[in-house]
Amino acid sequence: MGKKQFLFEVYVDIYTESAVMHYIHKSTNDLGGSLDIEFSLPFDNSSDQSIGEVTIWNMSQISLNRIHQGDRVQIRAGYKDDVGIIFDGHIFRTTIPNFEDADQQYILRVVEGEEYRKKKDIKLTFGEGTSARTIINKITQTSGINLNVISMKENHVYKEGYSVDGSPFDALSEIAEDCHSALYYRRGQLTFRHMYDGNNTGTWQLNTESGMISSPVMERRDDDWVKSEDNDGNGKYQYSVDSILNYRITTGEYVHVKSTFVDVTGTVISGEHSFDGTNPITSLEIGVQ
Repeated sequence: MGKKQFLFEVYVDIYTESAVMHYIHKSTNDLGGSLDIEFSLPFDNSSDQSIGEVTIWNMSQISLNRIHQGDRVQIRAGYKDDVGIIFDGHIFRTTIPNFEDADQQYILRVVEGEEYRKKKDIKLTFGEGTSARTIINKITQTSGINLNVISMKENHVYKEGYSVDGSPFDALSEIAEDCHSALYYRRGQLTFRHMYDGNNTGTWQLNTESGMISSPVMERRDDDWVKSEDNDGNGKYQYSVDSILNYRITTGEYVHVKSTFVDVTGTVISGEHSFDGTNPITSLEIGVQ
């Protein structure tokens, strides 16, 4: 698997008002037009949008003038004949280009997904015994929030009813906590999911042959998780490990980590896709029940 790193590819698409700008990096010189591209793109299971950085070297002045705050950015990465999306969001801050030796460096700060916190306030009232799923459906219909509901640990029933008078996004975040589930962005898509829903048909096998490049490290979380009222859905243990960059690994995906001393399956809680111009890496933390 290590040899594939020499075939690493990155595709950055920026959707400007006048055109879609395409920037490509390839680790081989078999095709022209390759630019030096670097990035650090974190992901996690919190409702906050992840903020990352993309550096493009020696971009033309014409391209620089076309790029503005708010432009959509999609990034794909992988290896020859096996490339997938690792980021979908928009530019939240542009920077002034600078030079390092003779090369021009342009850094884009990007934020994942759509900013739903800016949706206007709503006012809704639900009667006694209304379920979380019913409330979620009404909030998304009223607000226009595009939410992918995959699963929930508990379809919480609000015995005394429920009221929304303010931000629809904040209401969804509160309901996710009540359901011991997560509201997070998955490759730009706002997602509602119980992190251990058993939907592990696509479990990725991570070992030294498939790309693992560090020894897994275990961290025990506090004991509050065992109490139903405190269970945040993140599991009892977490393992940290590094892999060569793998676009399939992102929040909510199941991973089976196997090393000399560790053999465990868990769900991805957080991590980062990064590339410094030489080493494409996916760092991840998985939670284990």
